[in-house]
Amino acid sequence: MSSVPYEARVNVALEAIQKDQNLSIRAAAKIYGVSDRTIRRRRDGSAARHDTVPNSRKLTQLEEEVIVQYVIELCTRSFPPRLRGVEDMANQLLRTRDASAVGKNWASNFVRRRPELRMRFSRKYDYQRAKCEDPKVISELFALVWNVKAKYGILDEDTYNFDETGFMMGIIFACMVVTTSDGRGKAKLAQPGNREWATVIQGVNAQGWAIPPFIILAAQYHLANWYTESNLPADWMITTTDNGWTTNEVGLDWIKHFDKHTASRTKGTHRLLILDGHESHHSTIFELYCKEHNIVTLCMPSHSSHYLQPLDVGCFGPMKKAYGRQIEDLMRAHITHVSKVEFLRAFREAFFTSMTEKNIQGRFMGAGLVPHDQERVLLWLCFLTRSVSMSSSSDIFQTRCTDTDSNTYPTPFDLS
Repeated sequence: MSSVPYEARVNVALEAIQKDQNLSIRAAAKIYGVSDRTIRRRRDGSAARHDTVPNSRKLTQLEEEVIVQYVIELCTRSFPPRLRGVEDMANQLLRTRDASAVGKNWASNFVRRRPELRMRFSRKYDYQRAKCEDPKVISELFALVWNVKAKYGILDEDTYNFDETGFMMGIIFACMVVTTSDGRGKAKLAQPGNREWATVIQGVNAQGWAIPPFIILAAQYHLANWYTESNLPADWMITTTDNGWTTNEVGLDWIKHFDKHTASRTKGTHRLLILDGHESHHSTIFELYCKEHNIVTLCMPSHSSHYLQPLDVGCFGPMKKAYGRQIEDLMRAHITHVSKVEFLRAFREAFFTSMTEKNIQGRFMGAGLVPHDQERVLLWLCFLTRSVSMSSSSDIFQTRCTDTDSNTYPTPFDLS
């Protein structure tokens, strides 16, 4: 009998007592080799230790399983969360039942006792290592995109990319200028004095249309003349933060903005949203909203956005050049300070100049995403690697600065 597990013997003893009214607890305990106190506790409703949750556990077993599945799902989409992300998810679950938040060490302890999870350092992405690993990383990414689209039945028409880019309101981008033939040194172009920062979050669809821009200005309050004097379309969104940068809350506002303008145009059941790994782009509240609204997010590998994200492949560069030309025109009109209204007017013109159907479709094609064509990117990667090995870094830097603005890289679309 001693070879039978202890809890199994306790259960058998309880069954024997229920069947035989004359069998005492003490006698049953002696027969089955268990403690009579244990039998009494089980009879009175106390659970076995392995069936109970310690008092130190904040979450139920089901809630912990939800978090584990959440982490696993993020990892499959190249979004391994930080401990803070795991903590945020736990607190989201606790808020639904008005429970207090977890402690500062809860997330690390949780990961440590869950066999499915572990903590690892994310390594830096060295350029020499990138040259060797990029083809493998790119192939794995395209396989992931293909598998995700197949799993959820996502159509090319429901494929989106979004990213954000910053504008220093009064800065003119480098460009070719005409000077006197006897001029010495580099030509200098006077810049308006305003260096205030603004951020634009932009989404585009593979079929060639753009979601209304989401503009973040550095301010405490909205001013009426932003809307009355800038001539912005009614569906464009303006929000404010202290420094003009994005936050997790702004990220949530943007995904709601995205959903509002894409839900009615969805052809299938799910939408694919390709993005980078910025924290505000995959916060817990961001991911939960996406899950509730059938939006599947997919993260690009580090240091790859300049050839894998359509917006970086060729939309933001032309937009910033067009914006710089608008600011240059203001300067020639003797406007030496770019106000927010003037920024909005200039950005509006730059947006409509660069965000054309042909340009957006071409950039999805250049990134190999729609239509699906990883060979285009791999061919370009081999070309770039070969060019790097044949040229000095200073020559390449000079070529890039001469031919393009500082935010634009050669792309597979350019090679075609």
